[in-house]
Amino acid sequence: MNKRTTILILWIIALLTIAYAIYRSTGEKITTTENGQQVVYGEPQHGLILGLCIFAGLCVVSTIPLLLDKRDWREEQASLSKRTP
Repeated sequence: MNKRTTILILWIIALLTIAYAIYRSTGEKITTTENGQQVVYGEPQHGLILGLCIFAGLCVVSTIPLLLDKRDWREEQASLSKRTP
């Protein structure tokens, strides 16, 4: 797997986790009272949302060293295609 593929995969994972965090954060909170006790359904899980956002941020930040690598993309591909006797 080369740098381009790794960067693409990391960005896709980051976008998917942000999308899922947004989906979970818009969850509807339903409170019912039965026999004098309140029960809450569908409450957004803030710890999960925070964890997903941190994970997405780490995915984006981990692409920075790959983008700043000075080696040329063509050199990397050429070194992989050389045959050894």
